[in-house]
Amino acid sequence: MTSTLARQRASARRARRGYTVVEVMSAMTLFAIGAAGVIGMQRVTIQGGADARNFDTATNIAREWQHRLQRDALAWTQPNSLVSTSNIDTTVWLHNANINNTWMVPAATTPLTGNSAAFDLLGRDVAPDDPDRIFCVQYRLDWIARNDVGTNPTGLIRAEIRVFWSRLEFGPPDCANLAITTPGTREQLHIVNVTTAIRGNPKP
Repeated sequence: MTSTLARQRASARRARRGYTVVEVMSAMTLFAIGAAGVIGMQRVTIQGGADARNFDTATNIAREWQHRLQRDALAWTQPNSLVSTSNIDTTVWLHNANINNTWMVPAATTPLTGNSAAFDLLGRDVAPDDPDRIFCVQYRLDWIARNDVGTNPTGLIRAEIRVFWSRLEFGPPDCANLAITTPGTREQLHIVNVTTAIRGNPKP
């Protein structure tokens, strides 16, 4: 009986002893390693989500500018079966079509909505120098079949649209910078490109 009582007292003393410093430090180390891994994965997840959102917004902006150029072609109604001269000069942007492969920045007009070359995080038109700008648009218009030098009613323009925005560690992009494909600048930007063909709308 004495032996049993002694064992019970020894067991009680061990139960009251608690954890040693080594055990506590080991547990804290394991916890820190696990927490660091979770935080690292969370950062990658958040950044991946932000990049996906930006690519989606940039693609929508590029498509919006594609539609703007196509709507601009509604004013391009000559030459046609009755008129031999072109009226492409009445368009807002298409009259800039050239054969020099020149990138251009859409001129900001009033109102900005539907005309601006700069957009905020939500894809809304803002002024090109607005500090809230996130995305910039540039376009290039080249003749495929030219109709401003004769009576050809089948004029066709190749339109290239690019939307770009800065990588995480850089500030708002410069919408007026046409040399965004130089090595130093390209490394600071994400770029989305869209190409389409635009035809005039001659009246019968």
